Amino acid sequence: MLRFLVLSSNINTTVGGHIIAAFVLLSTNTTKMVKFRIATNEDNLKLIQLTASSPMAGDVGLRIDRYPDFFSLLKMRGDTKVFVAEENDLIIGAICVSLQKVYVGGEIFPLQYIGDFKVAEQFRNKGIGLQLCNEMADYVISQNSDLAFLNVSKGNTRPVSFFKNRPNVPDFDDIGIFKIHQIIGKRIKPKVNKYAIEETKLNDDVLHFFNNHYSNYQLGPVLTQEKFDSTRIFIIRESEKIIASMSLIDTMSTKQNVITALSWKMKVILRIINAYGSIAGLSKMPALNEPVKMLYIKYLAVDSNNSLLVKLLVNHARNIAFEKSFSYVSIGLHEKDKINDCLSGLPKLVFKSRGMLLSIKNNRNLINKVKNGIPYEDYSLV
Repeated sequence: MLRFLVLSSNINTTVGGHIIAAFVLLSTNTTKMVKFRIATNEDNLKLIQLTASSPMAGDVGLRIDRYPDFFSLLKMRGDTKVFVAEENDLIIGAICVSLQKVYVGGEIFPLQYIGDFKVAEQFRNKGIGLQLCNEMADYVISQNSDLAFLNVSKGNTRPVSFFKNRPNVPDFDDIGIFKIHQIIGKRIKPKVNKYAIEETKLNDDVLHFFNNHYSNYQLGPVLTQEKFDSTRIFIIRESEKIIASMSLIDTMSTKQNVITALSWKMKVILRIINAYGSIAGLSKMPALNEPVKMLYIKYLAVDSNNSLLVKLLVNHARNIAFEKSFSYVSIGLHEKDKINDCLSGLPKLVFKSRGMLLSIKNNRNLINKVKNGIPYEDYSLV
């Protein structure tokens, strides 16, 4: 689950795309031996290896793989720079920043999205993460950037201070919790009755419907044809008018979440789901050391957040996931998003992360618009 930011201190590493703030001790001797530069395509395998070596702990231990092309997911995020730390021809740390266009208060603004911040375990607490953050901060400020966004792990209470000691640059604001719903696939197709779900190609009407919806979100994406590459689009009409639309994407070719460990509690939950699911027609749960097969709801736009239409589309996605032998359909929603209520009663796991937003130019008006509205984040890109 990231957008722009600038780091300057108090950072250690991230896992699964979530930045974890931690105090860093600067070692001058260590950083003198390390080269800091912008990555190129020739660094692909080394970046894949670094990513795979930084598993995420918790009830579900995950290793993020980015085979076969580390850069393919970044291209989907936007114009991206990858800053790396290198020692003896080995990449030991990296951080990415992607430029995107988003809506704030119905107007379009550039946003810097930071992600994939990692330092190899044996090189942590030696100032390498700090210097990577400084390299990133210098670049973002040189671009005359303002808004910067990142996700941090829920429960992380350490300060997020990427622009420390930079005059007139404030710290990040907490903009609330995002809930990542992983809804279990289902064999039975939803009953449509009054409404019919049809698959369609992207056209001006569909694009306008999506943009009209997401312009009401804060940090909502400005959607173009390229944003729908590799996606499937489904719509519901009433009197020939589009009243609901959903875009699905399979990201298994760009990222794979491999389960490396399960708590006893999670093992029990997954066993129960599998036992019950064989009778109820639910998707099979993932196993240890195997990628979690997940279909993402990239965009979901429904008139007035009509609960019936939301569930029709989500259940349609669940059926597609089941038919593809995928375990889950995933969608990330801010805690204030009313669509969360429409998903109640569906069998699912819910994970949480915290959104952090910064105005480098200390534009409190923009920050307050985001905090007072409903923020958006595309978790298919995290």
